[in-house]
Amino acid sequence: MIAMILAGGTGTRLWPYSRSMTPKQFLNLGSTHESLFQETCRRLETLIDPEKIYVVGSASHEGELQQQMAQIYPDYRPEQLLIEPLSRNTAPAILWGILQIPENQRSEPVVILASDHLIKAPEHFIGALKNAETLASTGYLVTFGIRPDRPETGYGYIKAGEALEVGFKVANFVEKPDQSTAESYLESSDYTWNASIFMATAETWLDEFRNHAPGLLAVFENATVDGKELADPEVIRNIYQSIESESIDYALFEKSKRVAVLPVDMEWSDLGSWESIYQVSEKDKQGNVIRGNVISHETQNCLIFSSKKLVTSIGVENLIIVETDDALLVCDMTRSQDVKKLVETLKKEERHEYKFHTRVMRPWGSATTILENTSYRIRMLEIQTDKSMSLQSHQQRSEHWVVLEGTADVQRGDEKVILQENESAYIPKGMRHRLGNSGKTTLQIIEVQQGEYLGDDDIERF
Repeated sequence: MIAMILAGGTGTRLWPYSRSMTPKQFLNLGSTHESLFQETCRRLETLIDPEKIYVVGSASHEGELQQQMAQIYPDYRPEQLLIEPLSRNTAPAILWGILQIPENQRSEPVVILASDHLIKAPEHFIGALKNAETLASTGYLVTFGIRPDRPETGYGYIKAGEALEVGFKVANFVEKPDQSTAESYLESSDYTWNASIFMATAETWLDEFRNHAPGLLAVFENATVDGKELADPEVIRNIYQSIESESIDYALFEKSKRVAVLPVDMEWSDLGSWESIYQVSEKDKQGNVIRGNVISHETQNCLIFSSKKLVTSIGVENLIIVETDDALLVCDMTRSQDVKKLVETLKKEERHEYKFHTRVMRPWGSATTILENTSYRIRMLEIQTDKSMSLQSHQQRSEHWVVLEGTADVQRGDEKVILQENESAYIPKGMRHRLGNSGKTTLQIIEVQQGEYLGDDDIERF
């Protein structure tokens, strides 16, 4: 069996924890100390060899993905990590991943997984994958249906039709229902939630793309006619610039006549809102879900998360309170879906809190903003061993670096110097520069940026 993990989502309903540059799949919101993405990888350990696990992610999250994958798979091959230059939904992502599978493995089942789901009964999940192999090996596109335990209006549903040896043929897919319809689905055994977990052999995937999305398949196939490979970033960028956004549900599953549903009980949640996290989490005697530095008094049925500051509550109930370094969310428990509207406002107003945490992961390490206003920004830079920034310059800001710990390799124009602890370097506007770490420990730098404009688009890379 082969697995493909889709890791390019943004998770806006879990703001302020989840942000566009650090979405929920990279956060610890599950049952272990690892991120949801890492938990997804761990679930596959007993069934799929690490070299047969592909990950498709966004260029915006490349550094985060590389670091988290390295923690799970220290020897992962570069071709296992596919970085999309643009967001084009799930159909192109899945097709690109399928085309990366070697010819001699294309009769094997390929399971497609989201990276940000919680599964609290992993043994049932593994059992379902094994059962789905039977359907996949006979040419079916298999989708996994979650047996509903409440009249959920936030999920799509699948209606089961004719019974098969394992599972059922899909009668039809149903959009998110209203409350009364959802209640009727709960009473019927024919309906399950659409978990967006899929399986088919690579051959079947390609046949179904050829039958139902031939234009999309042709774009990928034509890009390689001159001997170019889909691993070439420039080839992929040209492909993604030429295609439209399309979901795998619309491209294949709603059109194919060979779709089967396998109902599963595996304590699944897509963690699509703070309320859903509250529902699946263990609660104290007052019905509260509490994490971090929190003290509550006469507080009931609340979710209170603190990442740093002491958060206190007195005499409140049915609230969501979430604190981060730079933001605080207070929300009625029943209004958690509206967090998405709040994030849209932040985006419209171009607030950096929509996109970034104070700590941002980069391919070379991380950058944590300590203090910022319109004319200066102070950051802590952590550069991993044998990593370096790109050679670059800025036209509207200068930079001053002070080494706190480690050894810094600094390029200033044509000059190259090595800085030790408590030594510094000044980079004036317009000067080409690079900062790297060839030492044996993580390099820690205090960086002071100063100028009339501090945006990331004032970076010219060479």
